[in-house]
Formats: sequence, C-alpha cells, structure tokens
Amino acid sequence: MATQRLLNQRQSRRQVVGSAIAANVAGVYLASAGSGASAVAAQAPGGHVQAVVTTHEAATNAGLAILEAGGSAADAAVAVASVLTVVEGWFSSVLGGGTWALYYSAESGEVTSVDGVGPTGSWATREDYATRAPALGIHQSNVPGAWDGWMVWLDAYGRLDLGEVLQPAIDLARNGHAASADLAGWAADLDNQILEYPDSARVYAPEGVLPAEGDIIYMDDLANTFESLVAVYNEGLAESRPAGIQAARDYYYRGPIAEAIVAYSNENNGYLAIEDFNGFATSLVEPVSIDYGNGLTVYQNPPNSQGITMLLALNMLKGLELSQYNIDNPNAIHVQVEAMKLAFADRFVHIGDPERVDIPIEALLSDEHAAAQRERIDMQAAITWPIESNLVAQGDVPAHTTTFQVIDSDGNAASVTTSLGAAFLVVGDTGIHMNNRMRMLSVEEGNVNELTPGYKVRHTSCPYLTTRDGRLHILGGNTGVDSQPQGQAQQFLNVVEFGLTADEAINRPRWVSTAFPSSAHDWGYGNQLRIQEGMIDPLLSVLRERGHDIIVGDGTFGSASMVVVNEDGTNAEFGAEPSLPLALGVVIPAG
Repeated sequence: MATQRLLNQRQSRRQVVGSAIAANVAGVYLASAGSGASAVAAQAPGGHVQAVVTTHEAATNAGLAILEAGGSAADAAVAVASVLTVVEGWFSSVLGGGTWALYYSAESGEVTSVDGVGPTGSWATREDYATRAPALGIHQSNVPGAWDGWMVWLDAYGRLDLGEVLQPAIDLARNGHAASADLAGWAADLDNQILEYPDSARVYAPEGVLPAEGDIIYMDDLANTFESLVAVYNEGLAESRPAGIQAARDYYYRGPIAEAIVAYSNENNGYLAIEDFNGFATSLVEPVSIDYGNGLTVYQNPPNSQGITMLLALNMLKGLELSQYNIDNPNAIHVQVEAMKLAFADRFVHIGDPERVDIPIEALLSDEHAAAQRERIDMQAAITWPIESNLVAQGDVPAHTTTFQVIDSDGNAASVTTSLGAAFLVVGDTGIHMNNRMRMLSVEEGNVNELTPGYKVRHTSCPYLTTRDGRLHILGGNTGVDSQPQGQAQQFLNVVEFGLTADEAINRPRWVSTAFPSSAHDWGYGNQLRIQEGMIDPLLSVLRERGHDIIVGDGTFGSASMVVVNEDGTNAEFGAEPSLPLALGVVIPAG
C-alpha cells in the first residue's frame, strides 16, 4: 500500500519522455529518494533484475525506455547521460565534460573501465594559469573526453543506433524542460557565469532573468548538435555500425565541433588547440581492484582517476573487523576517517596521469602496505595534515558531478560518474556546456598532479562496482570532488559490514574529512571532519575528545546512489539521493 501511494503521488508530476517510456513506466512502481521502496507491479521478462537509478526522473525514464527497446546497459547509460546533459547541464555533459565509468559484462564476467577524460590544452602553462585560476572562462577547460568514451562504450557493448539512444535528450532539448529547484538554485549561485556570457544567457536567461523552478528551458542549439552527430552516424551506418560510431567520433574531434570549441577558446584566451582534439582518442582500460574477503571484489577506475583512494582505505579497513561494532560506535567512525586520511596522503604523493608519472599501483594495493598503514591508526587520537606516505614517490612528484547506475535484463551493468565540474559556460551556437576541470590541476612544480600540456588531470570521478564470487553485487557512486571516495567507502561498508539496506546506506548521514590538500583551487586543506546533520551527539562528543575538529551540517557531501543485487541476480535494492527531490530509482525483478 505504501508503495502504491508513492506511485500515485509521483504520477502527478513525473516527466515522461516519449511513448516508449510511458509504456514502460506504466507497469512498474517508481521509488524516489528516501522512500525505501523497490517493489514492482509487474515482473519484466528476462533472467536478470533490471535497474536504473539517477539524479533526475527524466534521466531514469530515458534509461528505462532504452532498456525496454532492447538496449544494453551501455545504451541506457548513454541515454541517461545525454538527458542529464540537458536537465543538469551545469554538472555534466556528454559533449563538454569527462567521464569515468565501469562496465560489467554478464557473459564474460569481465569488468572494464572507460577513460573518458581529455588532456590539458597545448597553450596552457603553470605560470599563466596560476594568475587566472580564480577567474571564469574557457581557460578553465581541458579537452572534453566524455563523448569519445561514450562512443567507445556503444561500439563495444551497445545494440541500438545512436539516434535511438539520443532521442530522449533531443526531445527534451528541443521541446523544453522544466527547470528543477536544483537548476534554479545553482543558476542563482553562479549567476555571473550566465549573465556575463551571451551564449550562456541565451539559454538560461533569454530575457535577462535567471530561471525559477518550473520555468521552461529550451536548448535548440544543443538539440541541433545532437542531431548533427546522429546524421553523420547514419551516413557511416551504410557501411557498418562501427563505421557510424567512428564517424560520430570524428565529427566531434576531427570535425566541426572541435573547430567550434577551439575557435571559441582562441577568441576568449583559452588554452585549447585543434591538434589537442585531432589526436585524441580514448579506450577501454583495466580497472584496479582489491579482494575484500568473503568472495567480494571491489573494482575502481585506475589513475588518472582518484578511484584507487577508496580501495586504499578499504584495504586497511578489511583487516579491522568493523562488523564487531555498532554503526554508531565512535570506534567505527574514527577508524574509517583515519584510514581515509592515510589513503588521501597516498593519493597526494602518487596519483596523477600514468603517462607522465610512474605510479606504484601494485605496491599501493598490496596487503603489506595496507598492514603498515593500519598500524599507523591510533584509536585514541586523530591524525592531521601533513601526513606522509609510507611509500617513496616513484616520479615527479565545491563542486559537483553526476553519478548513476544501470543494469539490463542480461545482467550487464554500468556504474558511472560523469562531470564537467559546476559551470554554465556554453560555447557559441553548439549548445555545449564546457568543463572547468583545469582548477583541479596543481601549479606547484614537481607535484604529481602538475599542470602539463598534453597530459591529464587527476580526475576526481570514480564510481565503483563490486562482484560477489564473480557475480554482480553492488554498483555505487557519490559525487562532490574529494567526497567521492569517502562517501562511496561509507555506503559500501554500511551494507557489507553494518547490514544496512541500500536505501538505509544512502540515507545515513555522511562525513567528509578535509585533512589533505583539496583537489580543487585553491588546493587548501582544513583538518576538519565535516558531518551531515543526523549523527547522534554522544558519538560526536567522543570523536571530538579524540581530536577531530567537527563541523556539523556545513560542507560538500555530494549526491549518492547505489544498487545492491541479490545472490541469484533476480532482484535488487536501491538507494537514491535523499537531498534531490527528482532523484529516482526503479528496480524490475526478473520474470
């Protein structure tokens, strides 16, 4: 009954995109942020549970439509990411941002990662950027790698044509979509990024007024760009599907889109050169992973992603038997925080672009290093920055993102975090929102993440994926710069060690340590433990006694989501971000 009431409440305001979606969602109960519900009205055909969990109901509906049309988890993920490009364009863009994502193949049991991150522009220098780091503009943008990464996914794992996958986004961009409360809030906070840039103002303030919740936003230029990519794909399709996908890649990086972005960069004192785009191509790469015990393998994206940070912390924690504690026991929180600080110390010293610096991945993820780090944790005292790494460096040494998860009826799965940072910078008549990822490069000479033309930033995006005895088990993500590996470790442990459901794990108050240099400009550290409201006072009192400088309710905790699949793959639980009213998850058990 509670689930049925939830469906009735959401039906009145749910945005449905296309008849295929309407047909699909009519047969399922929808569960939103904080609901705890994952029942369905009718079972779907197929041997595996299906699921889509995103930050916006339009994106979730698009993913469902693609799955119903016979698409794979990869097809659905591209559709979701493209719709989010429209309705949450200041956070992520398939055309202007970067993406790290993990894919689980049910047929092979293999997990792969896609490195959809582009390099720093050829004209960038540490000296020039250091003087301009606080300022807005195209000089904050590196080469957007997301589009190439998405095309690599479609080539390797997709089933549908590009036009089918992009149609929900094209419809929303062309026909208009209602501004969410989140969009209105961010537009007000970043109003100078809109009102001072004519191309951005044309989209978000066409009459000189910032959007309010419910105002209709039209993005004809973005729809045109999507349609141009579909058109060249269709031309190549006459030869083969891979040829069509390659045509869409070339049209972007070796064609009109790259030319438009570089022209804008040149006109506005940016760092991007046409050669940066022409020579760019991404690929599938091998993820990094650890054995957590009890048949669990946790996968993360490799450097240049910061994903290894989560694994470094979990590798320490797996030897401490956290399940012996109640989840509100101060020891349980203290040891997680301290392990995360030590993991970030390793990140600061070792993790950058592996094409530029040597990264001792095997040593970092070894049981020996985890044991040595574990010994550094004092259960009665909080460690503060500066914190040394236990390994010798092998080479030169608030913001937001979007995370979502998809599972198809064959059991293939996508865990995605995609981002452009937090910006409303629109490039000319392309409709493309450009990233501001340059602010996450260091201008310190010798830093492992040093700004170097042609090389990649240490990217904060890092969704995770867990298998149990080789079968899909957990997909998860947490946004928000350095809160990502921290929130993801917490949600994983909440389920695996403390027995919470996926919904309970996502709804539990999160903490974020700042006892290390921030990824984002101005790269400072705070030595604070920021905690969302809701943790019990006795716990906070004990943590303060141990030296934690606690700030309650202030900070960037990001948005979180996860899916936990049962042992035989026929059903699942999900958790959707409680702070986002439009966050939406759907689980369809196997029939």
